[in-house]
Amino acid sequence: MHRALWPVLIVGLGISYLLLPDTLVQNPKAALQVNDEHWYRIEQNGQHIGYMHNTTSEFVLTTRINYHPPDAPSVVIHQRLHFAATAPSPLQRAAYSQRIGEQYSAVSLQPNHADDSAVYAATIMRNNSVSQTRFKGSLTLADMYAVESWLHSEPELGSIFRAPYPDFEKLQVSQRAHRLLAQDESGYDLVGAHRESATQTRLDRNFVPTKLTMAGRYDVTLSTQGEAIPADPPRALARRTTQKFGLNRALDDRQQILELKLHVIGDSSLPRAIVGRQGALSSDSPATAPETYLAEHIDFPIQHPKIRRLLKRFAASGNNLADAQRLVGFTNSQLSYTEHQHADTVLTALARRSGECTDFADVYTTLARSAGLPARTIYGLAYDASGSPGFRFHAWNEVYAEGRWHSVDPTWNQITTDATHIPLSDDQYADLLNTRDDQLSFKVAGMRYQTATL
Repeated sequence: MHRALWPVLIVGLGISYLLLPDTLVQNPKAALQVNDEHWYRIEQNGQHIGYMHNTTSEFVLTTRINYHPPDAPSVVIHQRLHFAATAPSPLQRAAYSQRIGEQYSAVSLQPNHADDSAVYAATIMRNNSVSQTRFKGSLTLADMYAVESWLHSEPELGSIFRAPYPDFEKLQVSQRAHRLLAQDESGYDLVGAHRESATQTRLDRNFVPTKLTMAGRYDVTLSTQGEAIPADPPRALARRTTQKFGLNRALDDRQQILELKLHVIGDSSLPRAIVGRQGALSSDSPATAPETYLAEHIDFPIQHPKIRRLLKRFAASGNNLADAQRLVGFTNSQLSYTEHQHADTVLTALARRSGECTDFADVYTTLARSAGLPARTIYGLAYDASGSPGFRFHAWNEVYAEGRWHSVDPTWNQITTDATHIPLSDDQYADLLNTRDDQLSFKVAGMRYQTATL
């Protein structure tokens, strides 16, 4: 289950393509009248896997990202933003596409003349499926250069700044938070403001990013075109078919475990001690606004006719919590689990009636949102009893009902996730995805069952 890595890298790389020299920071309109380009070399664990190319020309910002990890499908991302030539230079239209292996998705934005509820109308293509929706929020040219303007004001160390950006996956204008970690005579160091963020960016005094490091395993470095484009395809790494991190003992009757304490052995971004509990939520759930998880998403076609027809068969009762729980079993009944056969999209999974855990979770997210229940797909580790005991990557869901978030697992048909589910942040996921099985393991430090303490 590798799909969660792509949004992480896309967001991580996104900071690096709109920062311009100091002389243009205070006049972004002039900036787009200057032809400019930057090439970046992308490496994974020191191996050259791809490039990023950014250009500005005639009020058009273009980014192309092309990389091929040695242990996953190739990724090609293309984004083009067109701004108006007259102040305040709003975004007029945009196009975004991503191809991950055989999965293709694209979004195009045009002015929305149908109603006043959104500035842009979005057309979404998912492989061979096309749908229409609204893109929430608006952008101007000044918004796109907000980070540069903030740094130009010489903020104090530790300051946090939230900058808007076009989020084509969530189909809205989102904000990315940056913290000023350090500055010296040669430049600035920015990190993600989230306490678990492992992404750091170095910018020179002209606000041009020179290096981005993510989770200690991905490096994006300013370079020439010749240095950025790989001469040869990346060499495939030998790794096990299923990535599994060992556990020192088997867990009996895991669904009855109320609390599981683990020691982490090895070098990773995980804390040294982890406590898993039944129904545990991801770390950012308390601050998560449920209304932000009702919208159409590039991966969740909530308005598609096939989804609407399927929901009619589900027959929601109007009791949100009961519906959220019944939807777990309903989703589970729609698909058969197929190891290493990810369906790529929700619609493909439903057509095949099969998929991996990511497909189960994405189908649940799509159906829940379409039914008016805020929901999101969660990525992490979960206990695997097959063969030697250990933890594997897994996907499940969080759904909002009766005033709070609930953790459910449609793949395993659990209306409350068991205590072996360990949610991961994006940076932790990216880190562990490229950690060998023999570099990390877990040791049981304590368990508490429903009826006794062991």
